[in-house]
Amino acid sequence: MQPTVVLSVINDLHSDQRVHRTATLWSERGYRVVVVGRTYPNPAPLQRPYETHRMVCRFNRGPLFYLEFQVRLWFALKRLRPDVYLANDLDTLGPNAWWAMRRAKPLAYDSHEYFLGAPELESRPLVQRLWRGVERYGIPRTDFRVTVNPSIADQYAREYGSTWDVVRNVPLAAELPWGPDGEWPDAAVRMLAVRAELGLPADKTLWILQGAGINVDRGAEELVDAAALCPEVELVVVGSGDAIPQLQQRVTVRGITNVRFVGRVPREELLRFTAAADLGFSLDKPKSQNYRWSLPNKLFDYVQAGIPVVASDLVEVARVVRETGAGTVLTELTPSAIAAAARDLMQSATYAAASQAARQAAHRYHWGHEAQVWHRLIDRLEGRATHHIWSMDRLEPPRYGGTLEVLGHVRSAVGQQVVLHAFTRRPLAQPSAFAEVQVNVISRRRLPFNLLPWIVQSRQTRIAQHQAAVQRGAVTYHGLHCSGLASDGVLRLHNPESAYYASLARHARGLKRAYYRAEAWALSRWERHLAATWQGSVEAITPADAEAWNALRPRSAARWVPPHHPFAERIPLHPATEPLVLAVGKFSVEENAAALNGLLAAQPPLEGLCFAGHNAPEGTPHYLDRPSDEALDALYAKAQVVVVHAEHALGIKFKLIQALLQGRHIVAHEFAVQGLDLGERVITYRTWDEAYAAIRSAQQRPWTAEHAERAREVAARFRSVPPKA
Repeated sequence: MQPTVVLSVINDLHSDQRVHRTATLWSERGYRVVVVGRTYPNPAPLQRPYETHRMVCRFNRGPLFYLEFQVRLWFALKRLRPDVYLANDLDTLGPNAWWAMRRAKPLAYDSHEYFLGAPELESRPLVQRLWRGVERYGIPRTDFRVTVNPSIADQYAREYGSTWDVVRNVPLAAELPWGPDGEWPDAAVRMLAVRAELGLPADKTLWILQGAGINVDRGAEELVDAAALCPEVELVVVGSGDAIPQLQQRVTVRGITNVRFVGRVPREELLRFTAAADLGFSLDKPKSQNYRWSLPNKLFDYVQAGIPVVASDLVEVARVVRETGAGTVLTELTPSAIAAAARDLMQSATYAAASQAARQAAHRYHWGHEAQVWHRLIDRLEGRATHHIWSMDRLEPPRYGGTLEVLGHVRSAVGQQVVLHAFTRRPLAQPSAFAEVQVNVISRRRLPFNLLPWIVQSRQTRIAQHQAAVQRGAVTYHGLHCSGLASDGVLRLHNPESAYYASLARHARGLKRAYYRAEAWALSRWERHLAATWQGSVEAITPADAEAWNALRPRSAARWVPPHHPFAERIPLHPATEPLVLAVGKFSVEENAAALNGLLAAQPPLEGLCFAGHNAPEGTPHYLDRPSDEALDALYAKAQVVVVHAEHALGIKFKLIQALLQGRHIVAHEFAVQGLDLGERVITYRTWDEAYAAIRSAQQRPWTAEHAERAREVAARFRSVPPKA
């Protein structure tokens, strides 16, 4: 049976070309497409290759209109029961999010703008707060997210943590009369022929400003005044907007004779006017956040016509013009600056280069390319060559321990689209995007007073369960923490979690000890439940972990699959230039906190001590917070000694493997190397006094090329991690 996708939109279905192109693409992919909108402002029948459902609203503007539209859309979606919900812009997202969650169906969201940055909202903070509430409800519940340019995608990623695909508002692929190199010997002849057909002068430089948004204070006033400074040009204004009456009055009052107003015309005729021009203008002002990040359709219409552009210095517009070389970007938006820039651009050599660049860009910026983003998104929705990887935490710098294993798994999924689902206790915004793959950041459940709930249950939120239910393709859950979302897929065990928390309890005090004991008890019960019910395969990161799981007599036995992370071998050949003692870790974890406190307690103090990681107590000396991967690699390269502390022998210490492959002398707790044959590569300790002595001894040892060669012999065994005894 043909699956159904419903596209919801508040705009006029006649004029919204983006929604039309998207709907057509879904139809071509084999979906039954229904576009739901309203009968406004044009009730004329629609001729579309898909179904349309147009609602009649009693109110056409203001709060009552938006309220009525939400109610009508809610009931329309209730009746239609699609397989996929696709909301266009924030004013359709709420009802779509509600029904998608209720019915466990995928929800796609196409944001045509940075909605909260619109000028009419920036000037009305109460209304903006209301829409922000809708956004905070809806966006975390989306499964697939699309917007119109990288600036808006980056902003949403900063606010909500997840990755956004970019589909620009570009024209359909045209039958271009020039090749990809932009060479077009007949350009002048073609232009003159079109001008003759449209009744435009053949002996003047023709400027064009076109579009449906020629509104007040968006550069049209300055452009008219610039035309008045250039009697050799004729400015053609094609389109509509609230600035048109004022512009017409301005031209009449000032006696400007070289400006022509054409009005709104069918798109085919609009493109003919554009092709007849010498220069196109895009002069929007950064009056709001939305305008600063805008990427108007007319820019790509100019490129498709092969004419250079004079543009204002908006982020995305300037990016396209500068990257392609298809015109010039103004440093100031005044009539004299516009006139000067246009005259400079019309210089023979400059104009020839810009025209060719515009024609080359036309082969890049068209729907044929942008549509591929939607095809990849639909492939992910259908699970085609797609791998969903669930991580118990966000993969933010610094990356070590379990995050390195997840990172390695992400990078090893060659030839597949990878979606990384990551949890956070903090707000959804990330300090830096995980740019290698699609990322879906989910907020963990929180209790009052910031209390931590049972650690598996904290990830069993309605949003996480919804997104696990709608995913298709291969699925891997890293750690027991994520295993409450499904009973199938691949369960990747990093260590016996109940035993790990029991070990943490042995070294904690007070309420924290009670919490760890409660977690160990709950996890022990969960492990037994999971062993009896898990239907998918089970992988363990060490043979010992596999044995611990198999001792539970599970429904699915575990097999040993070594770490995915391809650690790079960079063992230094030369001695360290400074006495740097490096300890890496997440210092809110007990054993890493013990390492920090233990190393700081050395008397006399250790020379060159350095801690790198995150969650260290405020005021920690010698501490580098959240270093990047590159900064962490540089620390290993500089370190004279690397300290690897452990208070249990569970799992594999990834920081030990990294030290073996990138460090010089290593001092490690016996638990960290238990069962590993490392020879003289590592000095071990049991007590902190032994650790201090081992560190000082290592600082006195030489490091030569011979030491590096012996270290490489040991490190070779850890490119594929050997089993523990």
